[in-house]
Amino acid sequence: MKIAYFDMICGAAGDIIIASMLDAGLNFEKLKAELSKLPIDGYRLKTEKATRHHIAASRFDVEIEETRSHRNLKEIERIIERSGLKDKVKSKAKLIFRRLAEAEAKVHGETVDTVHFHEVGMVDAIIDICGAVIGLDLLGIEEVYCSSLTVGRGLVETRHGTMPVPAPATGELIAGFPVRQTGIETEILTPTGAAILTTLASFDNLPEFNPGITGYGAGKKEIGTLPNLLRLYIGETGSDFVSDQIALLETNLDRTTPEQIGYLMDNLFAAGALDVYITPIQMKKNRPGQILSVLCQIMDENKMAEVVFLSGGTLGIRRSRINRWKLAREEKIIKSKYGEIPVKLANYGDKILYFPEYEFVARAANKAGKNFDEIYFEIISQLRKEL
Repeated sequence: MKIAYFDMICGAAGDIIIASMLDAGLNFEKLKAELSKLPIDGYRLKTEKATRHHIAASRFDVEIEETRSHRNLKEIERIIERSGLKDKVKSKAKLIFRRLAEAEAKVHGETVDTVHFHEVGMVDAIIDICGAVIGLDLLGIEEVYCSSLTVGRGLVETRHGTMPVPAPATGELIAGFPVRQTGIETEILTPTGAAILTTLASFDNLPEFNPGITGYGAGKKEIGTLPNLLRLYIGETGSDFVSDQIALLETNLDRTTPEQIGYLMDNLFAAGALDVYITPIQMKKNRPGQILSVLCQIMDENKMAEVVFLSGGTLGIRRSRINRWKLAREEKIIKSKYGEIPVKLANYGDKILYFPEYEFVARAANKAGKNFDEIYFEIISQLRKEL
């Protein structure tokens, strides 16, 4: 499996992330061709060689001409959706921008739909975020990993005035992730850089791999005792398994009715939980109870805890990190007489595993007046013919 490991020497920004990929072999002309599929103009892309602390690196820069300085999330999502980029690239880019919107909204006391991006709404930020996702795709990266995030300290000037370092939006984005503070009194991890890495990468669970290529992305200037560089390793693991880390939240419930538990589970799934399950237990004072277990992405821990606490059933939640293995998977759309049915595909050795999406199969069965198995096995039969 081909992986990318970003080694945080001195923070990161969107342009530095792309620069590290260019230095590791990403074809600049192919990157430009893909970015030209975005329905935006008024910019020019530039790459050049640079050195930081006598280490050779690459630079990437977006020279912009537009005078517009802000956009909201819906406008940015429309730009991405109208592009000719691959669906998986669109999906990841939109997810990064949504996380940025959530961070900005919380910081400024607004909603995700009303908050306006400033620095991250301009053309260069759209290019940086989409370019990072495109670059990983062009390099054939299957999994992304990152070291602890490094941040500076002090104050920085923004369009909103003087702000602390890390910037408030960056502070929201890195919550729940491993962070190391440097003595550098300037911003070295930007909101855009933090959003890209915390959305796409796994932290502190790097599998054993053989680095084949090393690239260095350089920041715009020298900034003190640390080289202003982001190091990227690209290599192969010896396993077909994808390894990542997720959060497990658990609490014991002994005063919650079955109806309340069902309602709570619905709310947790709606908030983005990966899985929610109940385990019967015998508690103190001989009370029967349940363990509520919630699996979620690390960045969603606080959101899940808020849903559980607001349910009124507990005063405490246990937190832990879980390492897991997954098979790399892709999605294929089967166009059947019952409609389009998404199917997850995973390869393990010579075997192909199929997982039709339950909701779509159930919806098609109800609409056609068929039972679930009829639709399910017809989709599998058609899939086998196409593979």
